[in-house]
Amino acid sequence: MSRPLSAPGVHILSRLAKFVSGSNRQHASDLYLQRLAIYESELDEPERTFTDSTERRIDIHAFGRDFVPECQEGSDEGYILLTNGMSEQRMPGVHGDAKPRAELMWYVREPTEEICANLRWLANLPFIDSTWFGLGHRVALPRPPVAGTDFETFLFLTPIIAPDKRIAETLEIAGDPVEFLTVNLISHQELALIKSEGLDPFLDLLDENDYPPIFDPARKSYV
Repeated sequence: MSRPLSAPGVHILSRLAKFVSGSNRQHASDLYLQRLAIYESELDEPERTFTDSTERRIDIHAFGRDFVPECQEGSDEGYILLTNGMSEQRMPGVHGDAKPRAELMWYVREPTEEICANLRWLANLPFIDSTWFGLGHRVALPRPPVAGTDFETFLFLTPIIAPDKRIAETLEIAGDPVEFLTVNLISHQELALIKSEGLDPFLDLLDENDYPPIFDPARKSYV
């Protein structure tokens, strides 16, 4: 029969638990700074950071950007919002060659609290629902998630803007490549097209309609 630990034994286990907990926190902090350094190497310093006080800690960095290519005239100021912390752990149930970790991007005019709350909720969702996100995955909602839009479905795509692609190609966590997914909102009709014909015809529609990189709540359905 095992005996209860004596007081010295309890103290040793307590110190060990604190050491392990402290080591885990330090490791998480190192990975957080690693991700931020890679982001800043392509995007400079964030203008704002929306911090997360929960145990998982998924912060959101807001990087200012002019979305008009350098080779063109004019200006289209906005922000790229990037999560930092979603890739801390693997997503459950990843299939095939899909990347087991992810971070999310959302191109927006202003980094409002409403948009950041939705982005952080999406970043936590795989760990709440034991699922995973990849290219073409959707999250359907019962109502529009942000003011000013009628669209109720989030669609994940991969970045096509050069600095964002380089971030996606660079970041690894514990030897795992990290998938970077852009957040988009689509209409019921666009969702039906994707379900019936696949993602490629919808992507063709985005090209044909000069789909704006910055989220526009007033965008009309392309279907």
